[in-house]
Amino acid sequence: MEDIKSVVIAIFTTINLCIANYFGIFTPLLYGVILLMVADLFTRAYAAGAREDEKVESKLVIKGIYRKIGMGMLIVLSLLLDYGLIQIANTLGIVVATKIIFTALTLAWIFVREFISNLENLQHAGMDLPPFITKALNVAKDKVDSMGETIIGGKMDE
Repeated sequence: MEDIKSVVIAIFTTINLCIANYFGIFTPLLYGVILLMVADLFTRAYAAGAREDEKVESKLVIKGIYRKIGMGMLIVLSLLLDYGLIQIANTLGIVVATKIIFTALTLAWIFVREFISNLENLQHAGMDLPPFITKALNVAKDKVDSMGETIIGGKMDE
């Protein structure tokens, strides 16, 4: 049994090292996004179960899971975008400060969005929320959008 535990720990350590090697200082943000995505599914089910006028339906749960898979695909596409731009920059002799700028912005955008969604689910279940949290998240959302606008050089479409 101790051997299995050691192997499992070694596998998770290796995976974490590979992820941390690529994502660098953004690794905790990636883990936060994953945690918030899972929590969103649970808070949504909780909200549906806490209300008399709603029930937890497997079709809606599957739809939520599909949404999370889509966000995962968005992260992968952002990684591919960053990888392609780094290759182009290297070919042209341009030095780039970070290798995952669009991925980091995508993670930040999803993080804020998922956090807001979790809070909305709790509010939907009847919980009161401190207004400063919602306000802070809206400010964070605006800052992430502003950073994206700065990088691409103009206003983004809503």
